[in-house]
Amino acid sequence: DEVQGMFGLKAESYYLFYGSLEPKKNIGRIISAFLSSQTERRLVIVGAMAWKNENELRFLQRGIDEGRIMLIDYLPQASLNALVRHARALLFPSLTEGFGLPVLEAMSLGTPVLTSHEGGLPEVVGEAAVMVDAYDVASITEGINSMDQDESLIEKLKLEGPVQAEQFSMEAYTNRVKDMYAEIVRRY
Repeated sequence: DEVQGMFGLKAESYYLFYGSLEPKKNIGRIISAFLSSQTERRLVIVGAMAWKNENELRFLQRGIDEGRIMLIDYLPQASLNALVRHARALLFPSLTEGFGLPVLEAMSLGTPVLTSHEGGLPEVVGEAAVMVDAYDVASITEGINSMDQDESLIEKLKLEGPVQAEQFSMEAYTNRVKDMYAEIVRRY
């Protein structure tokens, strides 16, 4: 109800990207791939310009004008969580990512994820996401089309995402630290 009331969006009627709008987040290729895809869903982008880069964002205004892209500068956390929870998928094929907190947040909420093989992202998502080549618009487009048309893939990712995200919970972290110290004590 919140997503419908605030944004006029129905559950799974949109894809989502959130984060800084900057080249390392690959926003230019995300927009280009999305506009090249066969989807009739919208792309919702939540984030502020980290720096202006006309080359990266050359298709953004076209997508907005066509009604295919919605740009939101900022949202309170509760509203952002509602958008994440009801998105068809999070699109996050970053070029450079140390960890990928948006990916983990989306998976923990049961939202399917499309991401890249870059940085720490493969470790975070394991087998619970659609992986694409971040440097290849065609690969990203293919991933979007796959997620758009394959209901069994979406259902599989909705189930696997939270299980994978649990590996990074505070409880799992605490257990790993306890195990590490126990091993140190055992050896010395």
